[in-house]
Amino acid sequence: MGEMSSKMRALTRLLAVAAVLVVAASCTNSRSDTQPTPVPDVKIGLLAPLSGASGAAGADALHGAQLAAALVNGDEGSVRLPGVGTSGLSRLGGAKITIVAKDTKSAPERGVTEAVGLVNQARVAGLVGAYDTDVTAAASQRSDRLRVPFVNGDTSAGYLTERGLDWFFRTGPTDRMFGESFFSALGQQQGKAAKTQPSDVAILFANDTLGNGIATLTEELADQGGYDVVAQVRFAPGGTDLTPRIVEVRASQPDAVFLVASASADASKALKAFGQLGYRPPRLLTFGSGSFEPSVLEAAGQDGEGVLYSAAWSRETAERNPAARPVVDLYQARFDTPMTEVAAGSFTAVLTLAAAIDLAGSVDPERVRGALISLDTPGRDTIMPWNGVRFDATHQNTRASGVVEQRVQDVFRVIFPRELA
Repeated sequence: MGEMSSKMRALTRLLAVAAVLVVAASCTNSRSDTQPTPVPDVKIGLLAPLSGASGAAGADALHGAQLAAALVNGDEGSVRLPGVGTSGLSRLGGAKITIVAKDTKSAPERGVTEAVGLVNQARVAGLVGAYDTDVTAAASQRSDRLRVPFVNGDTSAGYLTERGLDWFFRTGPTDRMFGESFFSALGQQQGKAAKTQPSDVAILFANDTLGNGIATLTEELADQGGYDVVAQVRFAPGGTDLTPRIVEVRASQPDAVFLVASASADASKALKAFGQLGYRPPRLLTFGSGSFEPSVLEAAGQDGEGVLYSAAWSRETAERNPAARPVVDLYQARFDTPMTEVAAGSFTAVLTLAAAIDLAGSVDPERVRGALISLDTPGRDTIMPWNGVRFDATHQNTRASGVVEQRVQDVFRVIFPRELA
């Protein structure tokens, strides 16, 4: 009996030692997992409308992403990219970035399918895109279930970062940020005119989901700023004649008119109708994805003269930014076209994701997500007119902001914020 007890005690000690060795081994393995792991290349998936009505914007998004990857990889010479470098991702053994682009055709279902393919077949480390709001919403919802980082740089709908998603991040401004910039610009101009009474505001907007949402937001911001909304006039998206609606706006005699359009065709038609009527309110501001690019105002010709619009990026300020100017010049040389806001947004999204991957020293999704959350990029290290990149609890970049530009004699000039004008 005593001999049996002695054997049992010996066996117990052996099991205890074995348990300690297992724990020690697991701790050692855990520590080694935190070390940078060299990889041959890092794939980043781009979702964009590369064909269809938004094909031009999709091409800009692709070009912006490709230039970001080329600069990180050192393919365009030595250009200062703080936080990333120009010889590959240093913490992954100099790994090069490859952009794997997929055409969403502006269709949410296709966007979801392509996102799944990029994650499961192409094995991308993360996604960027997808320009169209509904495509971005659907694809990011699926990528959240797949537990893969999704960085958006070109969609401003506020609700996207209000859905409680764990893997979705937005670098650019929200519609609210754009609206706040608009009313700040109005207040600045109002001060110059020495007006003591709040301005009267009219809202002419497309009767669709985005148009109604921005109209409601504009009314809310107007109320907060002490402006009186004297007219809210809806028009049918895709309509041929907006003249009756603009006559209705003119009858309210507003000091400022917000033109809210989700499609560039609607924005162009509205501007043309203002010209046909010979009606130009004291201030005409275009708001929404339909006027996302200066090309809409350029196409309007004389009807676009004096119109204000809010943007996440300004070519004028970029040319005065030491970090942005070389990038703008390289973009022009590489693609034989000026850099656009969509291209700049895609460029910034790819660099942000690349910086997080490099910071994580890994393509492991959890670690990349953690790096995105802790990322802190100062404004001087971006090509954008922002205070930098820093995500809040909803994964919205709180340092993003909109600038307000005005078309004056075929040239777009920043009028807000004042320090950039």
